[in-house]
Amino acid sequence: MKDDARSLSVSLHQLRLFVTLARHRSFTRAGDDFGITQSAVSRSIRELEDEIALRLFDRTTRQVALTDTGRKLLARIAPLVEELEATLRPRAQEGGEPGVVNLASSCGLTASVLPAMLAACRERLPDITVVVMDRPQNAVLQLVRSGEAELGVVVAPENLDELAAEPLFADGFAAVVGASHRLGAAARIDWHQLRGTPLLLLDDDTGSLGAIEAALALHGVSGAVRQKLTQAAAVARMAASGLGVGILPMHVRIACETAQARFIPLVPETSRTIMLVRRKNRALRASAASVWSHIVSSSSHTLISGQAVEA
Repeated sequence: MKDDARSLSVSLHQLRLFVTLARHRSFTRAGDDFGITQSAVSRSIRELEDEIALRLFDRTTRQVALTDTGRKLLARIAPLVEELEATLRPRAQEGGEPGVVNLASSCGLTASVLPAMLAACRERLPDITVVVMDRPQNAVLQLVRSGEAELGVVVAPENLDELAAEPLFADGFAAVVGASHRLGAAARIDWHQLRGTPLLLLDDDTGSLGAIEAALALHGVSGAVRQKLTQAAAVARMAASGLGVGILPMHVRIACETAQARFIPLVPETSRTIMLVRRKNRALRASAASVWSHIVSSSSHTLISGQAVEA
């Protein structure tokens, strides 16, 4: 340990990076949350470790893991960082307008299922305005954890630390093909039928890529050329043009299916859960609680294989 007489020079930025890296276990994803590079995250964490003379993470070429010391420090630091941020930058929960609720949403969900949710909220709760913060999935989670958004709609994340979640509906995957494609008339497409086919996928900011890659590996779809795009509409348009087979979450069918781009369910079904999230152990303001309750209750109309059904 360093000499106790020497004052430590540790910044809030470093502590926030520490908490975020501990959550994501990835320098790249932590950097994405802060809008900085992987190397900048690594350098800041190394400077923090040097300053406090403690090793917080074990690093390998494949993963980042907390040390025992890091885990103990995280348990004490995370709530302090959250409280300090709330004190220095009051959020909507402390000073927001009574009738305004900030809701963050993953981009694909904003374009597909969110409009119907918001329209139903406006009809049922006319005195409440829901302000949508349309962001990539990781940014949505960060906005909710920080309190900038009171609610979030996301694909079930790997890590729900600090968040309370309510499942809304199950969502599978579809192959997206052009109308003239050899599989265009199929009612279902088996994953193994994609072997050797150029694939069009969404990138990792959507919360879908990990599940898609796991399903492809499970069904032996290896060696196929993969193009990764940021927008579901781009995947559908490229598939319609015969440039490959798209793999998209079924929920985006609402926004992207056309006569030229067919969405065909992939079997065996691989599904994820669409969730409504909020900060754990923090009471919602009355207006946000009303929106939460309405969205949860209305999710009795779930999406299964792209069709709305009564639960």
